[in-house]
Amino acid sequence: MALGEIGRRNETARLRAVLERSRRDRCPVVAVVRGEPGAGKSTLLEAFGADASAAGFRVAVVRGTGAEDRPYSTVNRLIAQLRPDDRKSVDVQHRTPHGDGPGGLTAAVPTERDAPVALCVDDMAQVDSWSLRWLSELSRTVPTAPLAIVLTVRICGAGAEAVSSPGHGTPDKPGAVLLAAAEPIDLPGLLTHDLPEAAAARCRVRLDTRTAPVCGELTGGNPALLHALLAPHAGSAPTADALRTTAASGVLAGADRWLAPLSTPALALARAVAVLGGGAEVVESAELARLTVEEALGAVDQLVDACLLANRTPLAFRHPLLESMVLGRIAAGTRAALHLRAAALLRDRQAATTTVAHHLVAAGLVGQEWAMRCLRRAARQLEQEGRPQDAARCLRAVLREPLRPHQKSAVRRELAELDAFVDPERGVRLLDAARCESQDPGVVLEYALALAAVLAECGRAEEAVTVLDDAAARLGRTPGGGSWQLRLRLHKAFACRRGPLWLAQAADPPGNLTRRTSQRGNLGRELAALRAVQEADAGADRGAAVRYARQGLPRGKGRGSATLLWHTCGVLVAAGEVAEAWTHCGRGRQVAGARPGRWDHIKVELLRAAVLRARGDLQAADAALTPLADRLLAFAATGHPSAVTGVAALAEVRVLKGATESACSLLAESGLDRDPLPWRRDSVHALAARAAVHAGDDPARALEDLLAAGRLLEEAGVRNPAVLPWRSRAARLLSARGEREEAAELAGAEVDDARRWGTPESIGTALHALALTENGERRIDLLTDAAGLLARSPDRLHRAFVQADLGAGLAELGRGEAACAALLSAFRLARACGAEPLASHVQGVWGSFRGTGRGPRELSGNATSTAAPDPAGVREPSLPPASAAHASPQSDAQPPQPGPQPASPLLDRLTPQERKILHLAKEGHSNRDIAGRLFVAVRTVEFHLSGAYRKLGITGRRQLAQVFSGG
Repeated sequence: MALGEIGRRNETARLRAVLERSRRDRCPVVAVVRGEPGAGKSTLLEAFGADASAAGFRVAVVRGTGAEDRPYSTVNRLIAQLRPDDRKSVDVQHRTPHGDGPGGLTAAVPTERDAPVALCVDDMAQVDSWSLRWLSELSRTVPTAPLAIVLTVRICGAGAEAVSSPGHGTPDKPGAVLLAAAEPIDLPGLLTHDLPEAAAARCRVRLDTRTAPVCGELTGGNPALLHALLAPHAGSAPTADALRTTAASGVLAGADRWLAPLSTPALALARAVAVLGGGAEVVESAELARLTVEEALGAVDQLVDACLLANRTPLAFRHPLLESMVLGRIAAGTRAALHLRAAALLRDRQAATTTVAHHLVAAGLVGQEWAMRCLRRAARQLEQEGRPQDAARCLRAVLREPLRPHQKSAVRRELAELDAFVDPERGVRLLDAARCESQDPGVVLEYALALAAVLAECGRAEEAVTVLDDAAARLGRTPGGGSWQLRLRLHKAFACRRGPLWLAQAADPPGNLTRRTSQRGNLGRELAALRAVQEADAGADRGAAVRYARQGLPRGKGRGSATLLWHTCGVLVAAGEVAEAWTHCGRGRQVAGARPGRWDHIKVELLRAAVLRARGDLQAADAALTPLADRLLAFAATGHPSAVTGVAALAEVRVLKGATESACSLLAESGLDRDPLPWRRDSVHALAARAAVHAGDDPARALEDLLAAGRLLEEAGVRNPAVLPWRSRAARLLSARGEREEAAELAGAEVDDARRWGTPESIGTALHALALTENGERRIDLLTDAAGLLARSPDRLHRAFVQADLGAGLAELGRGEAACAALLSAFRLARACGAEPLASHVQGVWGSFRGTGRGPRELSGNATSTAAPDPAGVREPSLPPASAAHASPQSDAQPPQPGPQPASPLLDRLTPQERKILHLAKEGHSNRDIAGRLFVAVRTVEFHLSGAYRKLGITGRRQLAQVFSGG
């Protein structure tokens, strides 16, 4: 394909149609090719000339010279090409515009019969008005041979320059008349799928599906700009980052074509708009360019006519690469001064903090207090917006300013926390260098704690412990270092928990720290959190674990850490205080550093997902984890403990939802499906997730992973099944294989440990596994006990599993009505939780049960018959539709019976305020009415209602009548 035809198939076809129409109708046909500079008008005109010549046309191609003082100069050159042997007569006859005028000139065009003519005039704006009058006259004649006239004109913003030029801009001028009669053919930018072909033909550059859109974004598909962008990469296949770097450098060929014709005010305004960036206001740009508003408006018109600025306000360049060209032509010192002036100007106009900070970063060293405050505020705001790299640039700009040691330490630590999320190794280098060069004991301590936190977060707990020990040795030689030593020992204990088991066993026992640690402030909270997780691991005193967890919770906005929240809320979840843990998760954004772009934010989101999973809400847990998946996968592959835990949680949720292939992909991409895994605590979650993924297709491998998780936990001294019920999961797999004796041993051991811990969910889970090792009435009794316990817990999902097994067991014993109720409850709970595989399993069990003829007359969710029907008269029973199960999940084990019912025993779990609000809600009062009656805020009412609904296992007011019936 010819160069001019790349991406111009439609335009080329229209020009060929011009030739065909002139030949067919034997009349003049005029077309005008319109587009911005560099759009390829001249190249397309050359292609048209070649097509016309191949079609038998006599072709003349000229370009306007802009010489208005040489009348008919364009005409003379056209005719000279058409009549090369008659140059003298042409020169004499058409020397001046007087005499015969244009009418006589038309006779100079060869009009031999069947000798078609094509006239091509490039850049109509540069053609003298006498030649335009001649072309206009020629287009209105009826020649004896076909005639095609094609012109090109630049269109920018307000319209065609040929129309608006001084020589022929009014509507009655020949240029306007000619354009009005011509068929317009507009040249937009090349489409993205045409850019690779154009790049290969023009620059020998290979573009792919990633780099082609970047080129389109930067150049708008303008072929000339595309060539300027790709010229430095000739003969290669640049990456998207390399293309953006080239564009940002501003060192591009062809800049003079756009900038040289500009006047001094227009160039100054273009620089101001480039410095201010897209969306610059006219007044601000004028002030930055040191122009009056009137001068600036005139400059805007010139820049629009030159196709540099788009024809709109606020001011913006037509294409990003044009902005880069302007910036690249500004000297470094001038550019820095402009950015500094822009920052001060925007600050005075109360512009957005991040906008002002952008100019301060570009300006370099400022040395003013307001600039440092602005940069730090902007960094925090950019973090909140999820732009950690931009926030890091602001902090690096702050570090260029003169700072006090403690200020510099705080900024460096904040920057390192950001780098730990984007480039952990850079954050480690920064903190380590700062730690080694510091002499102030307080600064050394803060650097050591920050560096240890980054290392531990990256799975390098051994190095974190080394850093803390080194800091302890340095601070031990300073007076008054006792409190610093305690902080270091506490952080060492937390770091050891994230490392290999041998390192965790080397940590200080909590009892040693208790005797010397204050019970107030952050030290007291850190110690309480450590004791809480120790009690939870031991699984012997749930009350003490909850008490310590509540003492260790972060207090107040901006205090504490995500690590404290992670440990303390994790203990609350294990202790069955899910509603309380959820409340504190909602306050997680108040924790210092828990902002997007930091691992503290990720940990808070992981904690929210863990609470949602504990409530059995698989859909919400998946929705919380999915936005983090890319980041978690990347860091899990490098052994990041929090990322490993997050990927494992997401994989397990996907399995329970039925997306097993997606779960397998998560484990494969993160490397968690490979052996051996690091022998540390976070690997327990990976092993459990692998077991969940392979439980269906490879039970032996799943059992092996669960037993490995059990060995790891036992070596770590963890006996509490609430941490991971590995025995019950392994027992269920063994029971399915028929190895009931070993299964019963594991399940029995877990029952004992679960009773020591004392939560309904842990005991119910263990009893469920034990029941599967029994038969007949013994199985039914154990499943009934498990269902009763789980009815008092927030874990709706496991309750659905128990109800499904209970319904199947009752069906085998011929108890149709009880089986129906259990299966109905299991189906509703499974659908409400999003556990589609379980819901399908319940449907299968019900189908098999229905075929026995022992089922109830009807299963509608409202009432069931109490007598076994005659099999011959049984109507086709059916489960309720999925939508009904989602809308009204029942919290009771049995479907509601007609007549008065006792109040739900779950009401005993409510606080007096919750019961009072629920009573008013049941009576039909709105939240606002309830708030007015109780003299509280509407948000308080909403908070208590949502907490009560979770405790009762219901979804809204419609189910309150059932809960309170008889009460």
